[in-house]
Amino acid sequence: MSTQAGRRNLPRSTTALVGRSRVLAEVASLVRSRQLVTLSGVGGVGKTRLALAVAAELADEFPDGVWLVELAPVGDADAVPDAIATALGITAQGGARVIDTVAEALAGRRVLVVVDNCEHLLPAVAEAIGEVLARSDAPHVLATSREHLRGPGEALVDVPPLAVDGVTSDAVTLFVERARGVRPGFGIFDEQTADAVIRICATLDGLPLGIELAAARMASMSPVEVCDRLGDRLRLLTGPELGPDRQATLRHAVGWSYDLLDDDERAILRTMSVFSGGFDLHALCAVAGAGDDVEVLRLLDSLVRKSLVIAHHGSARTRYSLFETIRAYADERVAETGGRDAAHDRHAAYLAGEAVRRWELWNGPGWRTQVDWVQTELANLRSAYRWSLDRGRVETATDVAAHTALMGFSVELFETIGWAEAVLPAAEQAGVRRLPRLYAAAGYACFVGRAEVASANAHRAVELEGRPGHESCEPGYATFIEALGQVYCGHLDRYVELTREVAGMPGRGRAYGIAAYVDGLQSAGRVDEALPLTEPAVAAARELGNPYWLTYTLWIVGLAWSRTDPQRALQTWDEAVAYLDEHDVRFFEGFLARDAALLHTSDGQLETALRLFAVSVEAFVRSGAEAQLVISLASLPALFERLDRPGVARTVLGAMAGEEASFHHVPGLADLGGRLDEQLGQEASERYDAAGRAMVVRDTASYALHQIELARRALAAEGRAGGAAAPDGPRAAGPAADRRRRDHP
Repeated sequence: MSTQAGRRNLPRSTTALVGRSRVLAEVASLVRSRQLVTLSGVGGVGKTRLALAVAAELADEFPDGVWLVELAPVGDADAVPDAIATALGITAQGGARVIDTVAEALAGRRVLVVVDNCEHLLPAVAEAIGEVLARSDAPHVLATSREHLRGPGEALVDVPPLAVDGVTSDAVTLFVERARGVRPGFGIFDEQTADAVIRICATLDGLPLGIELAAARMASMSPVEVCDRLGDRLRLLTGPELGPDRQATLRHAVGWSYDLLDDDERAILRTMSVFSGGFDLHALCAVAGAGDDVEVLRLLDSLVRKSLVIAHHGSARTRYSLFETIRAYADERVAETGGRDAAHDRHAAYLAGEAVRRWELWNGPGWRTQVDWVQTELANLRSAYRWSLDRGRVETATDVAAHTALMGFSVELFETIGWAEAVLPAAEQAGVRRLPRLYAAAGYACFVGRAEVASANAHRAVELEGRPGHESCEPGYATFIEALGQVYCGHLDRYVELTREVAGMPGRGRAYGIAAYVDGLQSAGRVDEALPLTEPAVAAARELGNPYWLTYTLWIVGLAWSRTDPQRALQTWDEAVAYLDEHDVRFFEGFLARDAALLHTSDGQLETALRLFAVSVEAFVRSGAEAQLVISLASLPALFERLDRPGVARTVLGAMAGEEASFHHVPGLADLGGRLDEQLGQEASERYDAAGRAMVVRDTASYALHQIELARRALAAEGRAGGAAAPDGPRAAGPAADRRRRDHP
């Protein structure tokens, strides 16, 4: 199946790393041998840039991924586990602590996690990283912080400033290279220029950020003029009282750049400081209260040229961000003006309004655009939500939480469901206008192991629909979410009843209502009733045009046909996977792969089944959907029995013995256990069973993936793949004939 997600989220560097070859090699060597390496040093010395270069250098040596966790936008220590989990695509389960879920997800996996900008959250970050590394020696962490984490076994690397020892030094080389970025052809062609550049770099103590800020002035000044100005404005830089405190050097470099701005530039820079994780022109205009976007764009252009703002150029839209040190400096300045609270209020109000507006566009052809916005703005949304909640602005917090979760669930941003749940008590007490939507959003907690409370929340949303003073989701949507909660609770009859109700409603709800009803019918064994509804279901989904619901519908229709016409099911799933790849609807990757694997198990395509089970297990491990992971693992013993590997089958079956969902959603496990007991003998069977029962779910996943690989090698060696291997795609996807319902949206 061609749905393998990328295994890294590192940003691509657009400039060369200057003067760091030796320390890069040193850090890379340490990361290979030590679980925790911290790059320490003053702000602006280039810790982040070096860490990203090391991560890129080592990417091929960490087969399970290289990931960046940016903590600069995170202002709350309690949010550290959530930020780590979200960056890694890991979902919290049930009532478990988020960091426990992260630790379990990473245990046994050869990953490198770069945790950037730890200093403002040091105790929380140290605790979180410590808990992750205590579970397994496989993950490695490369942290950047102005202080080391003081974790067990931590290797600390002090990132030094660049050397300033002449015209060929690293610091001067950096200055020249960055100056050429704003003035092509810039060079050191005379002694006066050479002396000025060396003095600039020395005054800035070789700190890359300060040097880059000074080099940016070459667009409008000479090195001599910049050097003279540094002496006037930053006299403290040369004073002996500073000692080793290079942060003061950087502070004054930033202050100098700030002082060079005109009043409008300073005002807009102060406004930028309220954003977390970047912004675009529209957002900046809204928060600044500026009606003339051309004037704001002019200011942005000026600040980009002065290296105070970073422009990230996309194919259609440019996004902007600040160096964190500059953002912090601007934040201090906005606090001095007495306008900090008002600026954050405007920021939160803007995000809330955008979330509401985009939710209205979510359920249609614009789905991808809206969820892309949620993913891009997650740090801003998190900041706006927490700010509003802390300030008692419940209406704003509700609008952010409800609509972000109602969109974000479809791209597995399950953190946002927790926001909706957390604000519910205050929102209920305040009687906020969109309370039904908030309850509906909290109903999606069924995806993260809180099915009972999720179902109750969705039912409350249904109760509130139509009441004066309240604004609900579209007709039928809350009922649909309640139906999901019911089936996650194991109440199949109620699921069928509720989905039949939604399927009969007019409007957009038919696009998911008919598909869900087909799913309920086929899961209940009422295939003759389900099949006539498959074409209307697909037609309704196509008419709506939401890629999420169309992928969902194609998957469900394939399930219904798999009972009587496996080839038609496979053709439907081929279309589903092609559509999934085209629109990046990753939510259904694990489901499609698992059901395909089950179908190929029953039709004897054993190598294909093994390959697809691996895709399914890896997808659910990656997303953190543990309930679905359990079902995939519980579906494996039958395949291992077919492969004449009864010991492996009994081990996995033993591991699933304590998971109620496995027996509820994978029929025949009890009978399978009896057959395996007969094949192995009672003593051996008990031994394998005990080994499985000693595993937690994540251990079982690692064990299963290893055994799948061994089985695939054995089939290849024997030359019996159980028939011709299917090409990537749902010929690599479909369910077994006796399959009952498995939890899904």
